Amino acid sequence: MITPIYCSLIALMFVGLSINVIKGRRIFGVGLGDANNIEMVRRIRAQSNLAEYSPIFLILLGFAEYANLPNFLVHLFGITFVLGRWMHAYSLLKFEQYDNLGKLIKNPIWRIRGMILTFTNIAVLALIVMAQNLFS
Repeated sequence: MITPIYCSLIALMFVGLSINVIKGRRIFGVGLGDANNIEMVRRIRAQSNLAEYSPIFLILLGFAEYANLPNFLVHLFGITFVLGRWMHAYSLLKFEQYDNLGKLIKNPIWRIRGMILTFTNIAVLALIVMAQNLFS
């Protein structure tokens, strides 16, 4: 089985992003929520975004693999999803710049590319899984 590899990689990313949120809470003295601190918002959203998109992707990947999608395609979807999520988190945490009010002042090109990879993976896998089940 291949899907558990990508589930594990995503879980490790989630742990890393969770630790980043915990560190931010200590650094900025924020016990709950984000206290309108843009750095906390960025940390929380990087973690939450991974949590929001990963379950549906992993379910679809597992269904596709179970229905005998070729192994190289399962790996291709897994690798590109993980890459897309990494690009999104990197952009949000390190690349983008915001003013004191939270307004974006630098183009989030890596976040946009990461979302394109994420949405493409989910949409194409959804179509594959649907076709596998409609026409089998």
